Amino acid sequence: MIPSSTKGRGSRGQASNFPVVNFLLQILQEIWTIFKEASVFLLFGYLIGTLVALWIPAKAILKYLGAGKIKSVIWASLIGVPMPLCSCGVVPTALSLKKQGANKGATVSFLISTPEMDVDTIFFSYALMDPIMATVRPIAAFFTAIVAGIATNIWGDRKQDAPPPVPPPISHDHAHDIAENPISTPDPLPRSVEAPPKLETLLESPEIAPNHWAQKFYNTFLQLVDDTSYWIVFGVFLSGIIAALLPASVIEKYLSGGFTTMLLMLLIGIPIYTCATASTPIAATLVLKGLNPGAALVFLLAGPATNLGTIVVLLKFLGRRVVALYLGAIVVMSLLAGYIVNWIYWSSGLDPRVTFGASTSIIPERVKVLVAIGMICLFIYSMRRTQVPEEWIHLRDWLDSLTGIRLTSLRIKVGTLVTLVALYLYSGFIIVQPGEIGVKLRFGRMVAPDLPSGLHYHLPWPVEKIERVPKDPVRRVEIGFRTGRTSTDKQSLVQPLTVAGPSNPIPRAITSTAIWAEQQKVEEESFLLTGDENIVDLNLTVQYKVKDPVQYAYKINEPDRLVRSITLSGLREIVGQMGVDSVLTTERGNIEREVRRILQNALDVYGAGIDVLFVQLLSVDAPREVHTAFRDVASAQEDKIHIINRALTFAEESLNLARGDAANTIQSALAFKEEKILKAQGDAEAFTLRNQAYQVSPELNQFRLYIETMETVLPKVQKTLRPGPPYVKDVDLWMTRPLAQEP
Repeated sequence: MIPSSTKGRGSRGQASNFPVVNFLLQILQEIWTIFKEASVFLLFGYLIGTLVALWIPAKAILKYLGAGKIKSVIWASLIGVPMPLCSCGVVPTALSLKKQGANKGATVSFLISTPEMDVDTIFFSYALMDPIMATVRPIAAFFTAIVAGIATNIWGDRKQDAPPPVPPPISHDHAHDIAENPISTPDPLPRSVEAPPKLETLLESPEIAPNHWAQKFYNTFLQLVDDTSYWIVFGVFLSGIIAALLPASVIEKYLSGGFTTMLLMLLIGIPIYTCATASTPIAATLVLKGLNPGAALVFLLAGPATNLGTIVVLLKFLGRRVVALYLGAIVVMSLLAGYIVNWIYWSSGLDPRVTFGASTSIIPERVKVLVAIGMICLFIYSMRRTQVPEEWIHLRDWLDSLTGIRLTSLRIKVGTLVTLVALYLYSGFIIVQPGEIGVKLRFGRMVAPDLPSGLHYHLPWPVEKIERVPKDPVRRVEIGFRTGRTSTDKQSLVQPLTVAGPSNPIPRAITSTAIWAEQQKVEEESFLLTGDENIVDLNLTVQYKVKDPVQYAYKINEPDRLVRSITLSGLREIVGQMGVDSVLTTERGNIEREVRRILQNALDVYGAGIDVLFVQLLSVDAPREVHTAFRDVASAQEDKIHIINRALTFAEESLNLARGDAANTIQSALAFKEEKILKAQGDAEAFTLRNQAYQVSPELNQFRLYIETMETVLPKVQKTLRPGPPYVKDVDLWMTRPLAQEP
């Protein structure tokens, strides 16, 4: 964003009360700012344009301008990029193309596209506007040229509308006259007749050798500067006058509409001559004042392509039908492009008053100043070596015939010098208003610290200056909000090119002119964090007055900002140590007293010369967006406690159950242990007894064990026992049928 000169009080400019001096100083300030911000991109555009003009020969594309109704139009629309021509030199060149074989459509396309697609014009648009306008402008001009050229080739070729060719009037001593091949704008009142220049000569200088590249680059670069120097100076001066004179509220009220505003810009641009480069700062200034970007684009497209002189010449050489198609295409395509660019800004949510001029913010301020000084020297050199544009001469002749006063160069210089000297001496007068004191400085040293109210004179800058310091009125600083800012004031905040502000950099006293004021929220100041980690929305005002004017004027910078910063620091410290309930209810008075104490102590330490009168809390609430949620927080805290208690109950219950289960498991294990031990002991004792019995009668025990084993192994088989041979000698064994099996 282009910086504003009204930020802060570091510059401490002179406080003149005379509107004429203020107005002239404001114009100069606007002119310097606009030119400084555009100078880097303008120089870059000149360099790129020079390289393009040297590397793309016109001879290579001249042959494509006569064949085909569409191909010739496209080539004619593109040929303007390497052409070092502005709006005033394109007409004779276009007629030269027509005479050398180009068809009418190609001639019309060349006439429309060349001024808008020039490289330096594109870079100038990028510097003072934004990338959207710098891109849409040449694209819209290209398609306008295509439509106009094709329409001319299809419907404009009527023999009865084309009179016999007559050489165009060439008597133009414009700033871009080139060596032996003058390029001039059409003169409705011809003075002399010469042959139009050939296109091949436009990019070549007969003074230099073809192989001398550096000299050729130098001459081509100067040719581009000569082509636009007068008109850029004119456009920047006119933009400065518009920025200083025309209130933003006027354009916002009457020229911020859609179709009506674009139609008005069309009616202004068609008959009046405007150079493509000179119209750029004018359009940028109007947009920053409130004009919609679509209307500005209509002015940029229609103005450079048409004017009454151009229309008269085209009627003579191309016929009424071609001129009608030419104007119709410009009107339709300009309005269409205006609607498209308005839709682009609307759909993307961009405000052109914010984006215009933002491209220059990446360039260091020192670089912009140095380049601007260099470009001023270059333009002075160009304007001294070239003649004034013939359009200006026509204006001088018209004023001469109207007033009878002949404006010669000497008279203009003497009159300008006398006016500047008178204004310089006049700037030493100053009025110190009631309730103010004046502080006179001579070369930065204070020589009179307490000038009373009334008229005073000091030696003009840079010898002396008087700075007015309001003493009696009470000033007010707002924390968390801003009031008293109307729509016009809001527009001034987003007008980077309109930098001239009040001549007195010290803030004015608060004056109330209405019973209501619009309030604007400042969230980064109003939202504070309490000690219990809650957010409160707080609005506060501080009222103070000046108790030492000298300290106030020369020991601090930006007093309102200083008071606001200290107040915010103290407020955050105090609120951060309190709970939200205390801040909302009982501690409001304590907060006001503590903030005032901290603020006054800090200002006294800094030597600010400020007496803090009141600190008042206007409102302390939960943030507006979370009123309902803030109430839910209290309920949530109660629910939290309830849930925690339930969880603790469940935890105790589960813990006791777990402890019981653990004890049961332990006791069961101990019982199982005792059971196993006792059983093992019983088995061991039984085994011991059996072993003892076995030792007494081994055979019997073996037999017993055998019988027990057989009982276990063969539980369902009928078994018969008989004694062994040693025990039985004569035994008869009778095998009989069991009783149950007898028949």
